[in-house]
Amino acid sequence: MTEIETARLLLRPWQPEDLAEFTRLLTDPEVTRYIVNEPFTPQDVAEVSTRTVEHWEHNGFGPWVAIEKATGRWVGRIGLNEILDWPGRDKVEVGWELHQEFWGRGLATEGGRACVRYGFEVVGLERIMSATMATNAASRRVMDKCGLRFQGELHLPGTVVAWYTIDRADWQAQQHPSR
Repeated sequence: MTEIETARLLLRPWQPEDLAEFTRLLTDPEVTRYIVNEPFTPQDVAEVSTRTVEHWEHNGFGPWVAIEKATGRWVGRIGLNEILDWPGRDKVEVGWELHQEFWGRGLATEGGRACVRYGFEVVGLERIMSATMATNAASRRVMDKCGLRFQGELHLPGTVVAWYTIDRADWQAQQHPSR
């Protein structure tokens, strides 16, 4: 698994000792209110952690642990996930879950952009999507800042989801805008 460094983050491979911080993250009702309607149980978190490791082993990419370089603090999880049950044709999502104390500092955008770059340059993806509850304005702003464009809203059981995408050609054009 690869590490990625940004100006303020180290995105590093998942390790078994990350389970305690990940549990703290996903059992916080404020963090999970736009993911599920209630916090995850510790058993749910352990299953997601196991799937994260399996995702890397199967696909060669996945979510990273985000560490604040200046302090060494565990920020959250940022990365690429294959969402097999997504109803659209685009199955690889860029996503982020951060501890509340790191919200509003641009870290999700910084990490998200690095993951999009990795998806196109290293993994060779043709298109990347991202989805959130339609009411999650903060995450939707991050998607915009990462270069993804709004595609529409989907009515899924119990919620309305806004989804965004970016394809390789559009991403490349954003990297080298004409003058």
